[in-house]
Amino acid sequence: MIKQSLLFITLFFSMLITASGQENPVDKNGLALDTIIHFTKADVDPLFGLTLKNREGWIFKSGNEKDLSPVEIDLAGWERLSPSEITNDMVDSSGKFEGWFRLQFTIDSAIAKLPLYLDKEDHAAEDIYLNGKLFRQFGEKGNDRASFKEHIQDFEIRTPIFLEPDTVHTLTIHYVDYSTYGNITKALVGSTRIVSNAYFDYMSLLSFKALFDLISSFIFSILFWLLYILIRDEKELLIIALFCTVMLLETIASAFFGGDSLFFTLPSNIMITLDYVSNILFFFFPILCLLLGYRMLYGNLKKWLILFCIIASLAMYFSSYSYLITVIGIAIFLLIFALKSRKKVISVRVVMFSLFLSFTTSYLGLIYRWLASGDHLSLRLVSVNSDLIGKGIFYFGMLAFVAYRMREKNEDMRKNAMELVKVEAEKSALIASQNEKLELKVKERTSELNQSLDELKTTQSQLIQSEKMASLGELTAGIAHEIQNPLNFVNNFSEVSSELVDEMNEELDKGDFEEVKAISLDIKQNLEKINHHGKRADNIVKGMLQHSRSSNGTKELTDINALADEYLRLAYHGLRAKDKSFNAELITDFDESIGKVNIVPQDMGRVILNLITNAFYAVNEKANSDIEGYKPTVKITSKRTPLLGGVGGGSQSVQISISDNGNGIPKEIVEKIFQPFFTTKPTGQGTGLGLSMSYDIITKGHSGELLVTTQQGEGTTFKIIFPII
Repeated sequence: MIKQSLLFITLFFSMLITASGQENPVDKNGLALDTIIHFTKADVDPLFGLTLKNREGWIFKSGNEKDLSPVEIDLAGWERLSPSEITNDMVDSSGKFEGWFRLQFTIDSAIAKLPLYLDKEDHAAEDIYLNGKLFRQFGEKGNDRASFKEHIQDFEIRTPIFLEPDTVHTLTIHYVDYSTYGNITKALVGSTRIVSNAYFDYMSLLSFKALFDLISSFIFSILFWLLYILIRDEKELLIIALFCTVMLLETIASAFFGGDSLFFTLPSNIMITLDYVSNILFFFFPILCLLLGYRMLYGNLKKWLILFCIIASLAMYFSSYSYLITVIGIAIFLLIFALKSRKKVISVRVVMFSLFLSFTTSYLGLIYRWLASGDHLSLRLVSVNSDLIGKGIFYFGMLAFVAYRMREKNEDMRKNAMELVKVEAEKSALIASQNEKLELKVKERTSELNQSLDELKTTQSQLIQSEKMASLGELTAGIAHEIQNPLNFVNNFSEVSSELVDEMNEELDKGDFEEVKAISLDIKQNLEKINHHGKRADNIVKGMLQHSRSSNGTKELTDINALADEYLRLAYHGLRAKDKSFNAELITDFDESIGKVNIVPQDMGRVILNLITNAFYAVNEKANSDIEGYKPTVKITSKRTPLLGGVGGGSQSVQISISDNGNGIPKEIVEKIFQPFFTTKPTGQGTGLGLSMSYDIITKGHSGELLVTTQQGEGTTFKIIFPII
């Protein structure tokens, strides 16, 4: 009995010593690592439920050596650390943070009656165990960065949690996250919590609000850009379109970032980018509102205002109080702008008052939430609804601005149209008066022009007649010379015939009839010669009469070779009659196969005579230059040639060439020689109409061409080409 008692005492003390050696460790504040936290109804937020991340009872053990989810485990190696205290300094070389969080707690019966759900609002991959059993997985932890998948929030998935009151519950979280995502550094945080239905209802409200903000911002932004594209003269529409675009960016950023947002419904890299954009717009948006108001009221921005805005932005960035003061100051400025706009047109007033009301409404809700104590659903709803109302005021105010602006533009256009009609009426009256004066002047000028035209026609007729007389004058000496020859023959043969008659009478007296017959034959031959030369003189006279007579344009069959030869000799003898020293070699080469052609002989004769006269003038000028060995030569040729475009010789033309070896025509005046009144001869020696008339006769009267080829110092050739009809 004594031995049994001693054995029992020994075992008791051994167990006591062992128990005292395994006592749970405590933290530096003296709180045991196995401390149990008790939650009451006062710990439950009406909106966000039971927030666990910053509770003192959390303990942590780094790494993933084994499963630490069981309720009964050895706490050696654990340390006091809550999920809210995670920092980027705790990650390993790969940027990974991994470990186990553990919290033991109890709840009172008031909490147990509530419908509760397990939720989290960070991107970490977590396996959550409740009382040693896997309750839910968020994301995928993986073995490395490539297999890791972060948690993306989905408010449609609700995980109900049922907790017994006054019972110890063990919540264990296997936490894995990386400090970088897509080369973008992010802050590590744990945010597991137990929420009620009110939280999900609130997030649904935010989803609809964000969707409404995005759609309305997008629609109004596109609308004002389209209005500006259609009405580019309205620079205010460009300013409003740019401002609406900024508001759209701010809406996109704020919809997924902030306390009242769908923050964790996007991947980390997109979320952090939106975080930067949201921060920038958060500080600069009030400044943009001030610049918009000043621009819409005064037109141009001042340098001092831009400098003030830069300083104000920096001040707002470094201090929340500065931000609050700046926002209040901008609201006061916008109120002053709105009051000053009362003297402006109604469209400007609409812009200024809507901008002031929008800005004030939006920021009043935010300021009220900042200054209020605590955080509950009503405060958040005030902020959300004030922002929504403020944007609505701005957008509808801008639409009203467009409507009033268009009405003002229409009114201005109407006034301008009335002024234009008035001016047009005055102009019409003035034009009518001017037309009457112009009609009188036109009648006077028409009368003067008719008189001038008659005078010009008279002058033209005189000039043409003068040209004809000039050409006839050139022929006068030649005509006299040509007529003199047949007249001399007539006179000589008449005298010889008279003597033969006397001889014949003598022979009759003698009765020598044979001699009488021989003499009568001589007389008959003389009479025939007299008749021949008389007809020759008659033809010359008739030709000159025909040349001097006005042409009726009637074409006649004419021997073109004979016509050219006759005018060549008449012109030559005419020039020699004026200048006895003149002498030239005349060369003719006529194609006898031409025969008679259908031409207007008077007109063609004038053309040939004019060209021959010019050729004689050219060689005479060169002869007077005393050039040694120079022999004046004028050549006239004719030939029948195929007409360009003719088929099988059926279409023929006549080409008459008149060439001289004079000085030629300078290149700079070749194109002018067929112009009326252009002449190279000294004043008084030419009318300037000869070549012009010749060109018209050939091209218009005979459907031909008058061409010239010349080489200065060597001579000139004129070619008359016309079809044989």
